[in-house]
Order: sequence, then structure tokens, then C-alpha cells
Amino acid sequence: MKKNNDELCLPELIDISMLQHIQDSFADMTGMAVVTVDENGAPVTEPSNFTDFCIKYTRTTETGRRRCEECDIKGAELRSSEGRLYYDCHAGLVDFAAPIMAGDKMIGGFIGGQILTAPPDPDKFRKIAEEIGVDPDEYVEAVKKVNIVSEEKVAKASDFLCTIASALSSMAYKSYVINSNALEIKKAARMKSDFLANMSHEIRTPMNAVIGLADLALREEMSPAARDFVHQVKASGKNLLVIINDILDFSKIESGKMDIVETEYMPLSLVNDLTCIINSRIGQKNIEFTMDIPPDLPKNLYGDNVRIHQVLLNLLTNAAKFTQQGEIHLKMEIERFGDSMLNMRVSISDTGIGIKKNDLQKLFTSFQQLDSKRNRNIEGTGLGLVITQQLLRLMHGKISVKSEYNKGSTFTIELPQRIIDDIPAIPKLNRSTSSAILISNPYVEKQLVKDLEWIGSTCINLLENSSLDDLQADFFFVDKPFFTHTVQKFLLDNPSIHCIVLSDYDNIEVVDIPNVKVISKPAYSLSVYNAMGITDIAFDSADSDDAGGFTFVAPDAHILVVDDNAVNLTVAKGLLEPLHMHIDVAASAAEAIEAIHKVQYDLIFMDHMMPEVDGIEATHIIRRLVPSYNDIPIIALTANAIGGAKKMFIKEGMNDFCAKPIELKDILSKLKKWLPKEKILPATDISGGSVQDIPEIGAPEKTEKKISNITELDVGPAIKRLGGEKLYRVVLKEYYCAINKKCEVIAAHKDAGRWREYTIEVHSLKSTSRQIGADLLSGLAANLERAGNDGNIDFIIGHTDELLDEYRRLRDILKPYFPECDEGQRDNTAQTADIFGLLEKMHEALDNFDSLQIDDAVEQMSRFTFEGKQGELFESLKAAAENSDIELCESIVEQWGKLIVGSDEPMAKGRALFDMLDSMQSALDAFDTLEIDDAIEKIGKLNLSEGGRKFYEKLKAAADSYNIDLCNEVMSEWRKAAEAQTNQAE
Repeated sequence: MKKNNDELCLPELIDISMLQHIQDSFADMTGMAVVTVDENGAPVTEPSNFTDFCIKYTRTTETGRRRCEECDIKGAELRSSEGRLYYDCHAGLVDFAAPIMAGDKMIGGFIGGQILTAPPDPDKFRKIAEEIGVDPDEYVEAVKKVNIVSEEKVAKASDFLCTIASALSSMAYKSYVINSNALEIKKAARMKSDFLANMSHEIRTPMNAVIGLADLALREEMSPAARDFVHQVKASGKNLLVIINDILDFSKIESGKMDIVETEYMPLSLVNDLTCIINSRIGQKNIEFTMDIPPDLPKNLYGDNVRIHQVLLNLLTNAAKFTQQGEIHLKMEIERFGDSMLNMRVSISDTGIGIKKNDLQKLFTSFQQLDSKRNRNIEGTGLGLVITQQLLRLMHGKISVKSEYNKGSTFTIELPQRIIDDIPAIPKLNRSTSSAILISNPYVEKQLVKDLEWIGSTCINLLENSSLDDLQADFFFVDKPFFTHTVQKFLLDNPSIHCIVLSDYDNIEVVDIPNVKVISKPAYSLSVYNAMGITDIAFDSADSDDAGGFTFVAPDAHILVVDDNAVNLTVAKGLLEPLHMHIDVAASAAEAIEAIHKVQYDLIFMDHMMPEVDGIEATHIIRRLVPSYNDIPIIALTANAIGGAKKMFIKEGMNDFCAKPIELKDILSKLKKWLPKEKILPATDISGGSVQDIPEIGAPEKTEKKISNITELDVGPAIKRLGGEKLYRVVLKEYYCAINKKCEVIAAHKDAGRWREYTIEVHSLKSTSRQIGADLLSGLAANLERAGNDGNIDFIIGHTDELLDEYRRLRDILKPYFPECDEGQRDNTAQTADIFGLLEKMHEALDNFDSLQIDDAVEQMSRFTFEGKQGELFESLKAAAENSDIELCESIVEQWGKLIVGSDEPMAKGRALFDMLDSMQSALDAFDTLEIDDAIEKIGKLNLSEGGRKFYEKLKAAADSYNIDLCNEVMSEWRKAAEAQTNQAE
């Protein structure tokens, strides 16, 4: 066992099985006992040839065992320092030791002997037996059976064992040196990785602010020159973030922390996502980006699509960097092996500057850029290809490269993937067609012909025969520069010919001719077949710059958002408001279940971590007990979007998940995917105008302080996530107003040891703080959440005050921006109905002698203001609970009950019945079968009237058959009857 990072022990330097074999051979040869011990005298091997005298007697007592260990260490030290061959052990036998050294440090040794060189003295051994606590007579009988050996034989055996130990010492020292060097190398690598990770994080935070503030600036009025400067700032910031991400990925790979998370994915969607990104990287360069994607590509594969996307993006970005004109071509091929596996081969070719032959071997070296003199103006760390190679290795793939200097390069990756759905991604056309092509670029024309021939379409090249007079074709593909008035007139005169215009990705125009469609380059199999009407496959491009735009509305859609945190509800409702949907919110699973009985929602956003009933349990209840919601999409809202999260949520009955902090583009993407298609309308369908004209909620007055001046928050990215400063102000206000209450709740959970509730609260604080840009507080909450999940109570106790101090500091920072929150605090005076419920909970806690439940009841009471005598009773109750005085607590609750009902009874019978019915109704609303059974049992114990007993029997029968609707009907009738009886009595 290691003492510290610099000290290594015997089992780490010499194989234990070898030591066991050596000592067994020695024992067989000499007939003497031997064992191998560590530096502390503790055995590391099984003893060989040990005598009964030692095993059955001497070492069986604590004193004897301890003396043996001390004796073994002392013997080895004597041999090491004085060269003594053998010595008398504490039990009177002759032993010898052979120390094993690592340099000048003893790390263990052989202890042998357990013999006598002369007949034993019974009196001497009786005395030793009394000292170590064994039977003297048995001890003497045992020592008589010990072998008597001459001193000469003992000396030879001892010397032989020392020779072996000396050889092992040499081996141990070499191992020690090797291991020490390995530790230093690991330590240096760890320090390097930690440095890179920390520096990447520290740089990323201000860079996010730079990009966010550039985005905000671009929304303002400014001169064309200033706008261009800000665009350059934003572009440079994004380039720097790419470099930072490369460094972070590199450090993760080096430290072995890069995880491969496999999941089911659509390869066609992955390829489609790359088109917008690479076109934007190419910009205004004279480059054609073409893609050769096999239409028979399987529909669904299984692998880490995120890392595959990263690999392809790295290679394509490199091609765009080092190519100034010509073509960048992506070609995908598949080779099946077996029934369920394939080898995906992707080649990325360019007509760029190429690579010198003697530089090819340097390609995959860290932090190295080839031909740095020539490429000094090209941004990059020299890590992209290193990361690509390592990621492919982690996924059991490989990469190769071919290049010719000044002519271009081809990088090819090969990756095994499992087939989930072998149906071709794009079906073949079952009829013959003809296509005319009017395209000048040879790269685009070549790929288009190949894609058309795959579906059996004959191709007519109009560049070779430019006359349109006799053209007979089903489809007409035209490059945008050739889409002249002559061509347009021809199409108007020939409406049976379907024209597809190929336009640059950033210059698409609407053409008002019925038989014309415009598509952006690259024109590859998917976009071509979609334009021809052969397929109708659509993917959202989540990485495009305009992915979060309000391109649709859904005025007939009904949405429910469930979250126990008011800030998150405000965020979700504010983000969705411009879509003109009907949006309801629920602060708990119980409220959500109540809501779904009143409205048939089209989609539910469900928070994952909520107190009492979490999002997964709520989903189970909804799916099980409300059949009409079996097919309604339920989307998890979670701050823990770790690898495999989506798979877990789907397994639990949800349909998808949306990561917190909630971002506009993410939530819009989920709505477009899961809302009924007939309820999604173009944004211009609302009153003939654009959705951009819809006013944002919570518009600040001119007198309000400017939110963007809060330097302590990462305001820019937070505003971008929410889609505007006005919604950000609303969310920030909600966050600010809850700080005092949230601080009290977190502190109360910690003080009472309610670790599950504590973890849920800090989890919620993590996501809401991240939502408003309070990254420091969010990080502190994340650490405490992790500690709660790991059961690390010491960490929670030691760091909660730091969290609360930062939380309250944030309140002081935000106070000047929201003075109205402090002017009209809500009146929280407890009403009679509140007090009855609270006292009932306290009754139950006291009956169960449950101290945690009692503390919880007191904590709930403390949220209310009690007036007069009731305030005094509460303070007395609180003090009694803190002192764990159950009898006094019961007495105070009894007095309180008498005070409220004005009766000599602790609780009026009628009031008790109504309380029980309230508890039953709450259980029914929550669909909690355990709570329902508990409520039925408590009602059954009441002294009910004859009419009440009949209602009770009906209610019990309905509950036993899980007929919730009938339970609600009986409850309604019973409550009306009980109220009528109470009014009559009054």
C-alpha cells in the first residue's frame, strides 16, 4: 500500500507470486519456516512451513501477534545494520531475517527460522505464555515439537536467503526507479492537462462575453464601416473559441477523460448539418463545395454522431482554410460486413495548397502547423488533426492522407458503425425521367449527373446544345447566372417542365413562377431529390446562424410547462410568447396532473428534478392513469444533459429532452419537431404581418436602469439565449425577488439534514443562475449538487455558507434595478384554512415521533405570519421542537386548536373531517396511490355519522378499484353533504 505519491511498497516492485514461489522452495529444501513481510512487518505472502507453536499459539493473541511483527522488523534491521545472521525471537525460538532493499530504504524482507539450536527450557516458555496470554502447559507441549537444528545449518540457511534477498533488492531498486520516473511523467502530464483545461475555461468566459456583446451591438444603429468592424470582432471571437475548444478537447484526450457516447442517429441528418457551416467557412472564396452521398445509405446507424460530426467538421474546416479556389468535395461510401455492421468511408478532397511529401509524417503532431512561413496568416493551433486522429482511435476508426504539393489533398477516414435500420435513406424512383442541365461549373455538373443517374434519369447537357426550342424534359436544372429572362419565359410557356435553380447558399431569391424551385448549393442527393419531389425529408440545421428565428407560429397549440422554479417558468413562457400559443404553467407534478384533466395539451415540457414527485415519476403517472395522454409528447427539461440522457428519458416514457439553461433555438427546434404539423403556421399568417412585429413582454420603461451595465453577470450570452433584453429583464426580476426565500429554504434543508431536498434546491439554483449569467454562483451550486448526489455531507456543510454569501451578494447587486420588489412585499399572514392544515401536519409528525417531519412542519409554518396569541404559540412551539420536547409540542398544538375552533375539544369533529377530505383530495389530485390508501385509513378511524359511513364505504370501494373519477364524484357529494350539515348546525 502506498504511503504517498513518492513512496512505493514491496508488492508494487516485486511480483508476490514470485516471492511466494521462492519462499516455498526454501522451506521445502531446509525444513524451516519462512514468510515474506512488508516494511511494517505485516505478511504479504502465505506462510510456508510455519510451526503450530507459532501459528496456533504465539500469533493467536493480540500481544503475541504484535510482538511477532515488531520482532520481524527488528530482525531485518539487525541483519541490515549489524550483519547478524540469526537472532532469538521474543517467543524464545531462533529466527533469521533477510531484508529486501530499494536503494537505502528497506521495503520488506524474508523472515525464516522457527527452530531451536538446543532443547527448550520449560520454565522460560511458561513465563512467555503468561505474558502473551496462552495456556502455559499447552505452550510447553507445542515447543517440544519444534525442530532442533545445529547453529552451522542455521547460518548457512540464513546466508542463502540473504543472497536471494540481495538479488531481489537489485530488481526492486530498478523497479523503484522506473516507477518513480513513471510517476513524474504522469504528474507532468496531469499538470499540463489541468493547465490547458483551466486556461481554456478562463479564456472561454470573457470570449463568450465578447461574442455576446458583439451580437448586441449589431442590433443597434451604426455606420456601415462600424458594422463591418463589429462583424469582424464576432468572427474573430468565434475563431478563437474554436481554438480554445481544440485545446480543451486535446487536454481531455490526453488525460483519458474524453468519453465516446454512442446513440442511434440518422447519418443523412449529420451530413446535412455540415452544409451550412462549411459554406459559411468558405465565405466569398471562389470554391464549390460538393458532396457525393450514396442514396442507399442506411436510414439509422449507431455510433457517437457528435464526435463523427466533430471529425468531419475538422477536416472540412481545414480544407476551407487551405483552399483558395477550385473545389472541396466530400464523398461517402459504405461497405457492409455481416448483417448489422458497415464500414463508413468518408473522403474529403480539396484543390488547395497540398502538403510536401516530407511533411506528411508531421501532420498528426501536437501544436505543429506545416509550412508555417507560408501559412502564417491562417488561424489554428495545429491540434485539429491530432484530435481527429485520437477521436477516431477511440471509436475504433482510422485516418489516412494523400497529397500533392500545390495541387491538393485527400483525407480519408474509416469508421465501423452498427446498422439500426437498413432501409435506404433515399428511395429509388420507380419511373424513368429525363433532366436537362444548364450548369457551367464542372464540379457541380459532374456530381449532379451522378446523382441523377442513380435514380435512372437521363441527362441532357444544354451547354453542348444551347437551344431551348425543342427541349423535352421532365426536369430542368439551371445555375443561377443562367436563369435569364429567356429561360424564365421558356418555363412560363412550358409549365410541365419542373425547373430547379441552383443558387449560392447566402443568395437565395424567391421566384414567382409556379414550376420553379430554388435550392442552395451544395446540390447533393438529398436536396436534389427533395426539389424533384421524389422525397420529402427535412432536417433542422441547428448550427446555422438563423436556427433560432421565429419562422412559425402556432396559435391553436396548447402547451403546458412544468417546473418548480418560477424563474424557469418565466423564461419558458417568455420565450414561447411570440409564437401565439396557449401556454399554461405548473409549479409541481400535482399541479400538472390537475391541469391535464382540464385541458388537452398538444405538448408538455416537464422539469426533471422536482421535490416530492420528479418529472420522470410524473410522466409515469400521466401515462398510466390518463390514457388520452399516451401519445402526447412530453419533453424533459434538465440541467444534467450528460451523455445518454436522451436515451434514459425515452426509456422512462418521455419523447425528448431540452437542456437548461433554456435557449431559444433549442426550444423552437423541439416545438417544430413535436407539435402537430397542422398547428404550425408560417409566421406571416398572423394578421398578415411578421412575428418580428410582435412586442416583447415586460418592456422596460425609460426610467429603468440599463440591464447591460451589470458587469458582475455574463449578460450578453444570457440575453442571446432568451432572444432579447426585455425578456431577460423579466426573468432577472423573478430571480431577484426569490433570493431571500430561496436562501432560507436552502439553509433550512442543510440545518435539518434533508439532503435530497437540499440537492434539488441547489440543482434548481444551478440552472436558473446559469440562465441569467451568474456563472460563479451556478458553478458553486453545481459543486454542491454533485456533493449531494455523492452523499458528501462534509463538503455540503463546509461550502453552503460560501454559496449563500454569493447568492446574497447577488441580491445586493441587483437591488437597484428592481426597487419595486422591495416596496410591496406580499402579505403572508396565515389564514384559518392554512393553520388547520399546518396543525394537522404537526399532529401527524408528533404522533409518529418523527423529528425530521416535525422540523419540516415547523419550517413550513415559519413561512407564514401569525398574529397575536397565535404568534406567541408559534414561537413556543418552535422552541419546544428545537428542544425535542414532544409533550410540550403536543400541549401547544392542543391549545392552538382550541383557540381556532373556539371549542373545548382539541379539534372540532367537523373540522377534522374536512381536513381528512382535503388530504384525500390532495392524494387524488397527485394520483398517489400510497397517499390515497393512507387517507382512506385515517378517514376510517373517525367517528363518522351514519351518512358519513355510507360515503366512506363508497369512497373506499372506488379507491380499491383505482377508479379515480368515481373517487372524485364521491368526494364532491360528501363535501356538499358535510357543508350542508355544518351550516344547519350553526
